[in-house]
Amino acid sequence: MSKAALYVVNNVAQEVAGNGLINPGVIVRRFGPGISLINNAIQLNEQGYYSLDVSITLAPTAEGAVTVSVFKDGVLIPGAIATETAAAAGDFINLSITALIREKMCCYFNEPSSLTFVLTG
Repeated sequence: MSKAALYVVNNVAQEVAGNGLINPGVIVRRFGPGISLINNAIQLNEQGYYSLDVSITLAPTAEGAVTVSVFKDGVLIPGAIATETAAAAGDFINLSITALIREKMCCYFNEPSSLTFVLTG
């Protein structure tokens, strides 16, 4: 089991198209080799359970529902989704996602998994 922590922050405005990936940002703190940041994904490098806490502030360009989902290797993590409705364009929306993720890693390949954050709406 891994003992690792990763604290990532992105406080730079970014434009994300519908069904686009949200850039997690830069590493503020990291402990252990079990988790890392690779491009637009958080990589789980070791077997174990990972607690995920995500806070995202958005300013949609149109009114309507906005959703952020967390995917592990391209598959939606059950329950790792947050939706909020913007009353008008430019309204700030705060979304929070909490999930417990199990990284089994195949005993033959030991391929790490990637977590990505996708914006829809």
